[in-house]
This record gives sequence, C-alpha cells and structure tokens, in this order.
Amino acid sequence: MPKFARSTSYVGPKSSQQRRGQVRYATQTEANAGTSLDVAISPATLDAAVDALVADASTTVKGKIRIATDAEAVAGVLTTVAMTPHTVGLVAIAGAPLASETLAGIAKLATQAITNTGTDDSAIVTPLKLKTNLTTPPAIGGTTPAAGNFTTLGATGLITGGASASITTGAVALNLGADASTGAINIGSGAGARALSIGNGTGATAVSINAGTGGLVGTTTGAGTVAFTSGATLTLDAVGVLELNSTTGAIGIGSDADAQAINIGTGAAVRTITLGNSTGATSIVLDSGTGAINIGTNAIAHTVTVGNGTGATAIVLDAGTGGINVGTNAIAHTVTIGNITGATAVNVNSGTGACAWTTTNGTFGLVTGTGAINLGTDAAAKTITVGNITGATAVNVNSGTGACAWTTTNGSFGLVTGTGAINLGADAAAKTITIGNITGATAVNINTGTGGSTYTTTNGALALVTGTGAINIGADAAAKTITIGNGTGATSVVVDCGTGALNIGTNAIAHTVTIGNGTGATSVVIDCGTGALNIGTNAIAHTVTIGNITGATAVNVNSGTGACAWTTTNGSFGVVTGTGAINIGADAAAKTITIGNVTGATAVNVNSGTGACTWTTTNGAFSLVTGTGAINVGADATDKTITIGSATGTSAVAILSGTGNVTVTGNLAIGTAAKQLIVHGGAATDFIGTATLVAGTVTVLNTNIAATDRIFLSRDNLLGSPALGHLIYTINAGVSFTIDSYTAAGALANTDVSRVVYFIVRQS
Repeated sequence: MPKFARSTSYVGPKSSQQRRGQVRYATQTEANAGTSLDVAISPATLDAAVDALVADASTTVKGKIRIATDAEAVAGVLTTVAMTPHTVGLVAIAGAPLASETLAGIAKLATQAITNTGTDDSAIVTPLKLKTNLTTPPAIGGTTPAAGNFTTLGATGLITGGASASITTGAVALNLGADASTGAINIGSGAGARALSIGNGTGATAVSINAGTGGLVGTTTGAGTVAFTSGATLTLDAVGVLELNSTTGAIGIGSDADAQAINIGTGAAVRTITLGNSTGATSIVLDSGTGAINIGTNAIAHTVTVGNGTGATAIVLDAGTGGINVGTNAIAHTVTIGNITGATAVNVNSGTGACAWTTTNGTFGLVTGTGAINLGTDAAAKTITVGNITGATAVNVNSGTGACAWTTTNGSFGLVTGTGAINLGADAAAKTITIGNITGATAVNINTGTGGSTYTTTNGALALVTGTGAINIGADAAAKTITIGNGTGATSVVVDCGTGALNIGTNAIAHTVTIGNGTGATSVVIDCGTGALNIGTNAIAHTVTIGNITGATAVNVNSGTGACAWTTTNGSFGVVTGTGAINIGADAAAKTITIGNVTGATAVNVNSGTGACTWTTTNGAFSLVTGTGAINVGADATDKTITIGSATGTSAVAILSGTGNVTVTGNLAIGTAAKQLIVHGGAATDFIGTATLVAGTVTVLNTNIAATDRIFLSRDNLLGSPALGHLIYTINAGVSFTIDSYTAAGALANTDVSRVVYFIVRQS
C-alpha cells in the first residue's frame, strides 16, 4: 500500500524554516511584496519579482543598472548606464591623439608585411614580428645588406661569406673549433690557387700545430715546395719512426755552403746507426777537404769493423805520398793483419824500397796457424838475418807439438836430449824466459808423463797469459785432481775475468760444484760490479737452496736503493727456518716492504700454527687492501681466537664499511668491565637521540629510517608535564618517524611535554 492513499493529495504539518512539511507557491503579488515567510517562490515568479524588489541604481543607491552601448559610451552624456572595459576602451581611443616620436598617443600594430618592407613609420613593430624579420630573408639592413658590428656573433648553422673578411682580436683570443665536436675545420680548402699565411714574425709570436691520433699531414701537389726556415733552432722529434724520403730527387743534409758541423746519432743513447743498404749497386761516398776522416776515434774502447767476410768482398786502402799508417799511435796494442782460417793469404809487397819490421822493446811474431812461415823461400840467393848481435838482443824460437827445426840443404838442426833435462835459462842469472807468444792461436804445450810438472818461484808471481787464447789446466779426458793454491798462512787464490764470463763447472756433466767449506770462520764472497749477479737463472727447472737449517746459520739478503724481488711464475715461494724466526726488513731503517701484488688472482697466505701471528707497527698505520676482493682473517673451519687491536693505553680499532654492512654471525659481547656500547648521535640521520613532545606529539626527521626498524623509547625529563601518556611511534620510511603520547582511553595526551630518548635498531 502506498504511503499516501492518493498521490495527488497530501495533508501534513506546515513547513517552516526549521522543519520540512507542506508549503504552497507564492503568487506574483506576494513575490513582488517580498514579505511572506511561509510560501515558496518559483523561478518564473522570482524573475518577474526581481525588477520590483531591486531598485534602480543611482549615484547614492546600489541596485540594477543597464550597460551602455558603444554609441552611448562615445557620446558620454548618460548618467544611468554602466561602462564595460570594452566601452571604456572606446572612450579612451576616441579621445586620445595619434602617437608620434614626440607625443604619446594611440597607434596601430604593424603587420609582418609592413615589418618586412620597413617603409611605414606610423605602425608599432612587436617582438614577434621583429624576430620573424631577423630570422628569415631579407638580410639585416634591408634588401641590400649593410655593414654590421656585433659584440658576440653566434650561429647554429652554416655561416657563408661571399667576400674577404678581416677579424681583429685586440687582447682577446680568437678560437676556431673551440668546442668538443668532431666536425672538420677547413682553411683555404677551395679549389682556387691562393697563398695561406698563419702567424707573423713579430716579437714573441708563436705558432703551435697540435694533432691527436689522427696524425699531422702536409701535402703539396705538382712542383710545390715545402720549406721550413727557423731563425733559431729547428727540432724534429718523434716517438715512432722519423723518415726523410724523396721519390725523384736527392736528399741533401748540409747541402748549403754554411761552415757548421753535421751531427748524426750524437745523442748519449745506445743506438745502431746505419748508412746505406745492400740493394743492387748502392754505394757510400765519404769525402772531406783538408780535414781528416775519422771513424771510431772517440776515447771509448770498441771494435771498428770495415768490410765483411762475404763472397768476393774487398777492401782497398790507397794513399798518395802521405803513406798508409796502421796502428801507428803511441798506445801499446796488438796489430793483426789477416787470420788463420782456410787459405787466407797476406801479401806484404815492397818495390825497390826497404820492407822493415821494427819493434823498440816488444816482440815480433809471425803466426800462420797450421800454415808454414816462409822467409826468403823464393829461388833467389840471399842472406836472411834474424835478430842482431847488439847488446841484449834476444831471439826466441818457439814451436808447439811439432818439431822446432833449423833446416839447411843437407842437414837439419834440432834440440834433442833423450832422457836428459832440457834447461832453458837455468843459470843463476836473473832473466826473462819466453816460450811462445800471445799472437793469434799460438799454443804452448808442456807435457809430463808420470812425473810431476812443477812451476816454482821463490817470491815472484806465476802468471799464465794467453791474450785472447784459452788457458786450459788438466783439460784432457783423464780423471784427475787439479789443485790451485794451498791452505798455508795467508795464501790466496784470485780468479778474475774481464768482460767475458767466469765459468765454474759449466760443462754438460751433472756434478756438484762446491765453493768454500764449513770450517771455522771460512767465508765466501761473490761480488759483481754494475752487472747482474745471477744464481740458477738458466731456463732449466731446478732447486736453488741458499743457507741451511743447522744451528745458528744465518742468511742475509740485502738490497740498497735498488729493488729486492723474489719472483715465481707458477711455482710457490717458501721461507722456511725450522724453529728460527723469519725477519723481513727487521733492521732499524725506514723502508717499504711489499708482499704480493694487485694483479689478477694473486694470493698471499700468512699462516700461523699454535704460535702467534703478530703484525706490529710503532706509530705507522697497518692496512689490508685487496681492491674488490674479500679480506678474510681466520676464515677457515678451525676453531680459534682472533684478536684485533690491544687493550693498551689509547689503542683504538676502527672497522669501516661503505654502503655494505659490518656483519657479526656470532654473539657480539662486551666482555671487559667498565666498557660500553658507544653510538654516534646528534645528526639528523643518526639512530640515537632525544626529542621533546609538543602537546603530546613530535615528528623526528630521519632519511635513514626504514619501515622494519625497531624504536626503543624512554623519558629522561618531564619538563613540567602535568600528566604523562603511553609512548607510541609511527614510521614514515625514508622521511621521519612520529612519537605520540596516548592516555589509557586511547586519546592524545596533549598535556605531555616531556623529553623522549630514542634508540633505533634495524631488523635484518
């Protein structure tokens, strides 16, 4: 059943301003009167009643008013109409004068066409029209470009000039291509023939041309010439190859007429200087005027080689009446002509002039290897004289294992004694006895059977000198003991060598080489000059042992200012001393000791058994640095105690980490009396601090706070709070956290103004 029996009939309480109920619509008269409070007004009735209810406006009464027309506004005679901004503008324009260069007034805005033409002086150009005119044709200055002066001129596109240009800089640099872009900079790259000038010759003017990995290339075509002229020094330096080449013309160095020296390869660096090549008929010509031609004449000992031993290579030394001098300077040396190889021949020819071999106090030797030495063996009758009868002139006749024979036509001459002794200079007179010589491959053999071969001197020295020849003692294939020197008194044995090697036990037979002995204070000293001292450096895998593990044996490896390096490729390096200490750099000198390196998978293991492993510095810092690798201390699976730092004085231990954590997998215990946990506070990002409640709440800014953090709260000062509440916190992760004080009924305790102490712990 409907709420009302008849939908068109309703009888209920009368409505008022305080309650809903029955109401009727006002008549037009009631609406115009505006006095009834118990009737409703419809929109149509209200529209008609407005005119009656609202009075016309005047200069003293607010009310309704009509808007003036444009004509009424311009006429300006009515006082009962209102002006809009539009009509006010009409009135202002109608009464204002036209603007001119001397009078303010009204003016029209120029169109784009008027702006581009530039002939109308009565229109105003807007910024947009001016910008459009400047960024599109025509050019600045009208259809005919005029000159322009600019403080700064910039362009994002191509700048093209059709005539010459002069750019002056004053005291400011002129930069072309000063940005970091990769576009090419071309100067004079057009196809016209022209001269390009860079720089000038005034004062300290400098020209620098720099290039990166793209190189610096200078090219001319046709008959163009490249000329560099320097008023001071011209230097050409290159890290790589420096070449001077010419495809069709000669290469001239010092081809002008200036009397200055020409130096090639005179810098103080070790280098090979090559002149010429071995192609075809290539030749080298060395000319000089009245000055000398010097080859290898500086004051350094070296070998000067002229020519080579290939094929039919020949050396021709010619001279005029000045003569040819070989080894004629006043320095004692050996002059060798020819060699002992194969069928080498040496011809010394003399015409009608004398051929004289003269020595002052030295010896004269003819050495031919296995070849015969012939003096005057041709078929002409002559007298051959060897030596002379003047003063203490001596003649020595030496031979090797072959016979020493003086031969005549009918007989021979020999020194033969059978079983008797052969004495040379055995009388009591002091003298020099020379057997053999030091030239070429001369050999002197002194052989004995089962009897001894003894060289005895009273106080004089015994010297074996062979020049460049070898000295062999006991070099035959028989097993024997060879003893040099003795163990009496201050007897010493000195084995020296020059630039050649000193070899002991270097033959290809496996044996033991012993230097020195283990008796008393016996010492072994192995020294070298600026060359390297190598022990076991050949390319054979073997064990090199220095020192032993007996008693107080000590091994000292010292290095001055040079590095002391122990290097293995893939093998291990071990320092083992039994129960003795291992000291590295333990003296009192300040130094840097480096163990291991930062290359690849290099590993350094420091192991300690039941004994302590101690790293000690006095005042210096101790650092473990591994790059991105982990630092593990005691990380193996063995139970142990690891101690870092000490409890002495002001000793401190700092454990630092970046964005990573310092992780403790066991319990973190403070096991010493009077020690505590110290946490940094005071900064807005710290996890410990204080905050004061205002009307029961406070927000603490902290960009480090996380949603899962746990905050422990307590009070340290009431600050006059008449009543306290229960402390509750709310976290806004990454921004702040809020502390609220609530009553037991769950309302905010706005009388709580106490100071709260907080401690934040992060849950993992």
